[in-house]
Amino acid sequence: MQTQLLDKSAITFSQDAMTAYLRLPEPLGAQQYQVQDIQAALAENGVKTGINNDALTQVVSKGIYNRTVAVATGKQPKDGTDGYYEYFFQQTLDGKPHIKEDGSVDYSIKLFEMVNEGQVIAVYHPAIPGEDGYTVKETPVRCKRGRELPPLRGRGFACQEDGITYVAAITGKIDVVNDKINILPILEIFDDVDINTGNLDFRGDVIIHGSICDDVSIRATGSVTVDGVVQGGSIYANKNILLSGGVLGNSKSVIESKGDISAKFLEFATVRCKGDIVADVFLNTDVYCEGRAILQSSKKGTIVGGTVHAVCGIEANSIGNSAEVRTHVLVGNGGEVLKKMEQLRNGIRAAAENIAKAEELLQKFEEFEEKTGQSCKEDPRRIQLVRIRVRDRAKKAADEEELRKLQIMVDSARGADVRVAKKVYPGVHVSIDTCDARCKMEFDDVIFVKQMDKVVMRKLSEWDGLS
Repeated sequence: MQTQLLDKSAITFSQDAMTAYLRLPEPLGAQQYQVQDIQAALAENGVKTGINNDALTQVVSKGIYNRTVAVATGKQPKDGTDGYYEYFFQQTLDGKPHIKEDGSVDYSIKLFEMVNEGQVIAVYHPAIPGEDGYTVKETPVRCKRGRELPPLRGRGFACQEDGITYVAAITGKIDVVNDKINILPILEIFDDVDINTGNLDFRGDVIIHGSICDDVSIRATGSVTVDGVVQGGSIYANKNILLSGGVLGNSKSVIESKGDISAKFLEFATVRCKGDIVADVFLNTDVYCEGRAILQSSKKGTIVGGTVHAVCGIEANSIGNSAEVRTHVLVGNGGEVLKKMEQLRNGIRAAAENIAKAEELLQKFEEFEEKTGQSCKEDPRRIQLVRIRVRDRAKKAADEEELRKLQIMVDSARGADVRVAKKVYPGVHVSIDTCDARCKMEFDDVIFVKQMDKVVMRKLSEWDGLS
């Protein structure tokens, strides 16, 4: 019996060369294909590995003609997986009060998470490297390598001997800032803070489960949480302030935060913050915040008396009262901010001119040194010029940074408005940027916006931001 010769075109490949296919034409007459001839043809076409000899035998023995059959298979690469950390603490916290179903506001929010010394805070799962593959022609196919992550950075924790388990080194508040984990100490007081306790100045977070009494101040580089009431005391925090009760300021409390402030009520106090303020009531209080003032309780949410300046906007249920108590609310940036920005620009220009003059004169000293070979480093005039240059460079940099921050605040305040869901009473004075309006009548459901350099009033429920 004669052997049917195999044409090279009978062997084809997948696009990625991971599979070789055989398509046998029907043999002529009594001719027959031989497995060894097919194997030779595969080798001639470059197939070096993954040949399925059982498939070849079946094709020949069963006479599978004019059908494409996979007869060789390469090895697919197995991608690795990146290393990752499994954390055993909550990495992000809302930090905002929540409105309950009955319309009241729940101030029992969670500002931070505590961990105990020796507690596991994270476990690292190393990367899996993966396995390379190859085609039927033994061409390597590289896998995606698993990428290892760097060790955790921060303070207040340590890595155990296994190199993958991280535990708290101290008991304190755990926080993630800029991909760094920090465990910081917390000062926790389970009683009132009064004159017997004295003023507190703490590097970290402060939790007071009682109240803060008259003439006592709390200073913290972190956040301050008070379960009771601030009664004439003061708080200064570099982060958020949470007052589960509120402030009875007696016209002497000062509450200052570089973050947000949340309180049930603020009465007869001075309040300053860089973020938002959320409360039920402002009563005869001087408030300034660079974010929004939100009085969102459906039962209260009122501002009565005092001055409230929220750069990015005010939301309240009511402003003023039926007794027509004078109440001033402001949004946006008043003329003092624009005046300050212009002063900074003038200061930057003056500093730049002084620096240029000093550098010009210093250049002359350098030229004199090159020409004569005499050193002028100890010359009092040169020393004074260097001091002026250093001083004005520092002043210019500081003014530029302050101007940058003010510009950001101005940009964020663009379009700020005052929204009142229920009533605005006579005696309320509304300011937006440098424009003013005074309410002489009682109004419901209103929004105050700035249009054409004046404050106008529209129906809040119908407001679409265009009219």
